[in-house]
Amino acid sequence: MNTASSLLAIALYTVATGLLWQEIRQGHPRYKVALWLGVLAALSHGAASYTGLITATGMNISLSQVSILISWFVVTLTLLSGIIRPLLSILVAIFPFTAALLLINLLAGSPPKLIEHPGGVLSHIVLSLLSYSVLTIAAIQAVTLAIQEYRLKHHQLRGILRVLPPLVTMEDMLFELVLIGFVLLTLSIGTGVYYVDDLFAQHLVHKSVFSILAWLCFGTLLIGRHQLGWRSRTAIRWTLLAFALLLIGYLGSKFVLEVLLQRS
Repeated sequence: MNTASSLLAIALYTVATGLLWQEIRQGHPRYKVALWLGVLAALSHGAASYTGLITATGMNISLSQVSILISWFVVTLTLLSGIIRPLLSILVAIFPFTAALLLINLLAGSPPKLIEHPGGVLSHIVLSLLSYSVLTIAAIQAVTLAIQEYRLKHHQLRGILRVLPPLVTMEDMLFELVLIGFVLLTLSIGTGVYYVDDLFAQHLVHKSVFSILAWLCFGTLLIGRHQLGWRSRTAIRWTLLAFALLLIGYLGSKFVLEVLLQRS
């Protein structure tokens, strides 16, 4: 991974975070400036991700590289959505987390895990990364919604609550994200079944089981919303449960295999 690009991205994410906090705490209009800094940071982040992902001997899908790539997808998708809707509350969480992730990867990245000829598996990898990215944003949205609901209930109307959209809008945004993520996760699981051979040999059984459990939870949430009118509190619980299963299944499995067991 390119060190200069990573350091530039870390610096830009940090400055953008500071500007967003100024808007939240002091009411200064800093959102647009922070958004453009975020765009520049994402470009540097993307360059760093690409140099780490594509190597002379194949595609690197190690734990650290995949984490960096997912975080880039999350930032990019959120920035694109931020053009249409103000997502200050999500960006102020994503920017510092991404900066910290880049810094950790620079200091202690995991060993490379290479795929020489990805072929059709590439579509599965891309869909998986996209689905995890969208559902990560959904999980952050669920946490933000929980904070908003708690503060409204206890009449704490200062700080971040001043810059958040109405509660109904936040709910709608959450279900939109879950729906998009669910569709992408469905395609990811489908392409995995079609293209990936010998799950046991590739140590993918745990990932597959947890992914399917997460898919069932997200599907249940969407059905509950459509048929039973589930609202914010129930949606928050199901979203975070499903995301936790997804996180354990993918990043958790990779951490155990690559870091603890030292398997490729």
